[in-house]
Amino acid sequence: MQRRRPRIFYGWWVVVVSSLLGMFGNGSISQGFPRFFVPIRTELGLTSAQMSLVFSLARAEGSAGGPLVGWAVDRYGARPMILAGGLMAGIGTILLSRADSYWELLVLFSGIISLGKSGGFGQTLMAAVNQWFIRRRSVAMSTLMTAFAGGGAFVVLLLNFGIQQIGWRDTLLWTGVFIVAMTLPAAFFIRSRPEDMGLLPDGDAPASIGGGSGSGGRRGSSEVSFSFRQAIRTRTYWLIMVGAILRVSVTNGMLVHVFPIMTLRGISENEAAAWVAAMFFLGIPLRFIMGVTSGKFRGNVLLAIGMVIGAVGMGGLWIGPGASGLLLFVVGIAIVEGITSVNWLMLSDYYGRSRFATLMGFMSLFMNVGMFVSPYASGLVFDRTGSYYWVLAVFTPLYVVSAVAFLFATRPNPPASTRRRWIGTEAHVSLAAPSGGGGD
Repeated sequence: MQRRRPRIFYGWWVVVVSSLLGMFGNGSISQGFPRFFVPIRTELGLTSAQMSLVFSLARAEGSAGGPLVGWAVDRYGARPMILAGGLMAGIGTILLSRADSYWELLVLFSGIISLGKSGGFGQTLMAAVNQWFIRRRSVAMSTLMTAFAGGGAFVVLLLNFGIQQIGWRDTLLWTGVFIVAMTLPAAFFIRSRPEDMGLLPDGDAPASIGGGSGSGGRRGSSEVSFSFRQAIRTRTYWLIMVGAILRVSVTNGMLVHVFPIMTLRGISENEAAAWVAAMFFLGIPLRFIMGVTSGKFRGNVLLAIGMVIGAVGMGGLWIGPGASGLLLFVVGIAIVEGITSVNWLMLSDYYGRSRFATLMGFMSLFMNVGMFVSPYASGLVFDRTGSYYWVLAVFTPLYVVSAVAFLFATRPNPPASTRRRWIGTEAHVSLAAPSGGGGD
């Protein structure tokens, strides 16, 4: 007897729970932790380079663990990774609230917390949502990525309020408790794949996936599916990687130092928190709008345009005067953050869902090298010059180079094993783009 399909496809519950967990868990560790840069540096008597090394080593850990996490998610599913990683990140944050030395800070944040974040949040949540959708992938993934941006907006303000009221230690303590409290029910609700529940992607009936006649064969038969080896042999994959490396390296290096940068411009920590929160607030609608409408435009072109605008914004922070420079910066970086969803939608759309986590994890191996170098090098430059002028002078043109790489990252030709199914099917709903020079 055929199982009756529920009114609300379970994949949407996966999106909701993943979004809530990602908003707070990922937001606290990724976007929110730079708010602790100044108070921790001051209390422990550290230099900017020492604090930057904490963030850089955290990225190095992600670099080493990213491919392994991606392989484990594709092999064993997202659910066990979310449980283990979330608990590790939460407990590590609780322990960090009582750290009294630089070595404790390095081990807890750069080791335990970052390993938990890499395993339980970020790419794991994206891989979980990606498994549940094909036709509606752009809406689902854009919702999740929008929640990540929401974490940056809301969590930064919450952490700033906590630091002002109860101090950075107790703020970290309650942050860790909340991460643990969210992880336990989230791991219960999130299922790794629709097939685990006898369902199919998008909640489709079996006939609509089996390539039947009429509208029933609208999507399943047209889904491209690259193996890992086939994907990394395409020029497009490496162009996407170059663009992503420069995008996240520059953005991460700047965000780690954004509070001391603004302080040097005569802005108080509370005002700086408001500017940063405004930047992430602008990214909330941008991520969703760009993601769900990306099917009407070429994703690589959207990314290229966004990175050029980001360069203008970075230039505002570099040489822009007063409030006008800060406004350019906030809008420009908000757009860079807003197109993040397009980056990963394009990767999934170009290469399919079967090896998405592995391809993303392998890419993170190289991305996190850049994210290791950029904040640490920025701290060294500041310690030696007392200024971030040359840091921003380098960051601004790197955004332009990223734009060029994305512009040439056109859709690769499908592998021979799926080319026959590809020809004659309907065009992809998300990020549809003509075949270009990025083929095998």
